[in-house]
Amino acid sequence: MSDQQKRLQMALEAAHMAIWDSRIIDGQVLDGTVSWSAKGATLLGLDERPLTHSFHAFLDCVHAGDRDKVVAVLQEGVRQRDGYALQYRVIWPDGSEHWLAAKAQVFMDAQGQPERTLGIIWDITDHMARELMIAERKELAEVTLSSIGDGVMTTDPQGKTRYLNRVAEQLTGWSHEMAQGLDIRETLRLVDEHTGLPLEHVAIKCLRQRHAIGISTHAQLVTRDGRRIAIEESAAPIWSREGEILGAVVVFRDVSHERKLAQQLSWHATHDTLTGLINRREFEHLVAGALHTAKQEGHVHALLYLDLDQFKVINDTCGHGAGDVLLQLLAKMLQGHMRDSDLLARLGGDELGVLLPHCPLDHARLIGEQLRQSIRDFRFAWDERSFELGVSIGIVEINQDSKSMSELLSAADQACYLAKEQGRNRLHVYQESDVMLAQRHGEMLWISRLNEAFEHDYFRLYAMPIVHLHDSPEYHDEVLIRIRNGKGDLILPGAFIPAAERYDMMLSIDRWVIRAVCHHIQSVRDSLPPLEAMAESRRRAPALYSINLSGMSLADAGLQDYITEQFVHYAIAPEQICFEITETAVIANLPKAQAFMHKLKALGCRFSLDDFGSGFSSFGYLKALPVDYLKIDGVFVRDIASNAINRAMVKAINEVGHVMGLKTVAEYVEDAATLAVIRELGIDYAQGYAVGSLRPLTAGAD
Repeated sequence: MSDQQKRLQMALEAAHMAIWDSRIIDGQVLDGTVSWSAKGATLLGLDERPLTHSFHAFLDCVHAGDRDKVVAVLQEGVRQRDGYALQYRVIWPDGSEHWLAAKAQVFMDAQGQPERTLGIIWDITDHMARELMIAERKELAEVTLSSIGDGVMTTDPQGKTRYLNRVAEQLTGWSHEMAQGLDIRETLRLVDEHTGLPLEHVAIKCLRQRHAIGISTHAQLVTRDGRRIAIEESAAPIWSREGEILGAVVVFRDVSHERKLAQQLSWHATHDTLTGLINRREFEHLVAGALHTAKQEGHVHALLYLDLDQFKVINDTCGHGAGDVLLQLLAKMLQGHMRDSDLLARLGGDELGVLLPHCPLDHARLIGEQLRQSIRDFRFAWDERSFELGVSIGIVEINQDSKSMSELLSAADQACYLAKEQGRNRLHVYQESDVMLAQRHGEMLWISRLNEAFEHDYFRLYAMPIVHLHDSPEYHDEVLIRIRNGKGDLILPGAFIPAAERYDMMLSIDRWVIRAVCHHIQSVRDSLPPLEAMAESRRRAPALYSINLSGMSLADAGLQDYITEQFVHYAIAPEQICFEITETAVIANLPKAQAFMHKLKALGCRFSLDDFGSGFSSFGYLKALPVDYLKIDGVFVRDIASNAINRAMVKAINEVGHVMGLKTVAEYVEDAATLAVIRELGIDYAQGYAVGSLRPLTAGAD
């Protein structure tokens, strides 16, 4: 071997390469032979020695999937008479798979016919494994980016678009091919949803500041065809190993539904769901703002407080459904009699508030009179009955001398109260002297009326059924109190309970109800002959009565002993009594409420948490209370058939209640559509005119 050949051999070995030589017969590679150097033979997994074998024997070493390719490439190189390059797999005798790369030239004989190919060959197994791993990672990345629910786009360091995944293509309207090389501000066009003005682009900001940019909350994507989609987007830089920015990746998603839901929740937080009017909280906020301008800038405004005179009669005789329709009609009618700048709010059941900005008192009186007359002229028809309405209106001026928002509302309330006391269906403008007059008159009036009710036994009990929705034989009534005065008028609790709470008479009322219910249970039991009573007890569980307890009673240290005394005196099974308490009362007296509930629970009494869902920490403290029933606040139930948000709230409360082992009760189930929805949601009980009407509990309650 010459020095030149030795140097060539050493160079090839240093490069892990070998020589292979194939002979061609009559222009056909298949009919020839292949010669390998000693190192070349090892590339086939054979002993390290020079080797010559037929081309067919060589093909036996080639992976079956690559044989046709090897023959075709070599034959085409011979035909072209210039050589070839290819990569292919070989199978070693031990069964392992290896990749080889080969390059060769074609040499001619004296007649110019292809005689042999001579070239180099080397093992590229590790290289192909790396290439395969890179390809798999790329494929995995592309599949992942294509399958995730977020839009993903990448840019180069100048903010030119490089890549869009499938979701990004769908959201933007740009295809990957169309968008490549275009400025990201064109392919992902972002504007402020409130102003419509272009936003500083998240990708450009990311490239400029060289760090990740967090999610925005008010961006809209303007698609290629001009549509607008609410999105949340963020961006992060793409770094090289050397610390250079290669571009940015932007991740964004369609949040149209979430943002719409948030807007709806925001609307619900400031508006009354039934009427669409602003609610008390928002009204108080606006009154506070008006007071601020009055004090700071000398503006004069007016505040009106409206109380419908006949609403409770309609609600009680025709049901809550009629009352709801009446409020909706009145809200629409009243707004038609007001200035565009005036604000009408629903403050409570039948109480409305009006804020008249920049309105002197004389003009406010005229507007109030127009509202009073429009309600007076309004006729409400329901079930072939027609009702006339009246309204008592209190008016107070908001000026520089006004003290606080709460005092303004209190003054308007007092003026409205005096309008009622002076004969109803009239206006009364608040004056400083009204405060003492209303307070003195109110105290004397309600103390007198309530004492009269106790003295002459004017209290009456009514029962509202709580109906099991899954064919249970259980009998369950909520006990409600009324006053039937000497004139025969039926006074609803909305009229006297606030006064009783204000003048510390709720303890006496709650005790009267407890005693009266126990007496009723004893009377029912004693009215049946012994054998019939025994048969009745076997047929069904004893009736269950729910008694409402005020917050004042929850804090009364002696109430537990009083209840126990009534149970003993009337021989009442505690299992027949369920006490209803409100979220508000529990929060105000939590430690005492817990102790009270646990002691009575040990006796066998049950507890129901009323108006659940109206508070802010409901689920948080629920775990600490031994409650048996959750009564879902009627504000969520009333329009559940048409309001997706209320439906979701009721569904969530019901599911959490069931997880905690509690029974759920839907209040204000007034129609078949509402009943169908709560059945579908799996709620346990319903209460309302769709399942049962109010009826006298005691013989005297006519």
